Amino acid sequence: MKHHYIPQFYLRPWLGEDRQLQEFKRGYRDRITTKRVFTKQTGYAIDLYTLPGVTEETKQNVEKFFMGFVDDSAVKARDMLLAGEIPTDANIRHSWARFLLSLVFRNPEEVAKFKRHFRETLLAPDAEFQRRYEAQRSEGDPELFEEWMEQQDPTHAERSAVLTLTRLMEHRNVLRLIKGMYWRVFDTSRMARNLVTSDRPVMMTNGLGRYDGHFAIPISPTKLFVAFTTKQCLDETAAKPLGTMVRAANDAAIGQAKKFIYGVDESQMTEMRKRVAKRDSPSFIRAS
Repeated sequence: MKHHYIPQFYLRPWLGEDRQLQEFKRGYRDRITTKRVFTKQTGYAIDLYTLPGVTEETKQNVEKFFMGFVDDSAVKARDMLLAGEIPTDANIRHSWARFLLSLVFRNPEEVAKFKRHFRETLLAPDAEFQRRYEAQRSEGDPELFEEWMEQQDPTHAERSAVLTLTRLMEHRNVLRLIKGMYWRVFDTSRMARNLVTSDRPVMMTNGLGRYDGHFAIPISPTKLFVAFTTKQCLDETAAKPLGTMVRAANDAAIGQAKKFIYGVDESQMTEMRKRVAKRDSPSFIRAS
């Protein structure tokens, strides 16, 4: 099943009259190819959040129900922001904050990294568990407790990792922080250069609670959403030239991209070739 880690509704503002957008795809040695695509043809991985070890009817529940709800509930907020209206309703702000947070976690690299980290943590040797296990171990059971766990359910670690990821996307403290930030949409329509987006569209500081903390994402070729920790940082950013802001946003979207970048046409191919994958993308998961 196709799991769109870059949701189709998010990409639609980049569509042209042909109902397609320009996809730039990173390949071998950072070679960039480009073509027109429909939203359903891009930004997905097969069975990315599939739950192993469950019934056929429930193995796609994370994609069908959780991710579907995250995306559907964010549409209203996105539409308001595109219209230049900053949501004040707590539920709408919550939905948008959760959507932004989900984009940091739900891509193939982060999912794979989290699964490895979760498995290593879950199956790490523990002296107390091992002592209790040895006291009850039956003849024929493996010597190590973690080997016994694997034997009982080889899919437990991966399934639990996927479910834990959904809970992280609803992390109460992080969502409260984003909801309480100063939100702003910058209109860049008078700039010659359009905003692009990518499979890593979120831009954020290393630590949202700092003075210059921010959480940003392009929401159309001419609209950039930014949430600021402080009003002073918002005012300082708003005083900067729009051209500088567009350049910084595009540098981040292109530089963080792993596989896909999106625009309205081919005109920014040179930027893609120079900057693709030159920056680290945001992550809340410790590398392993």
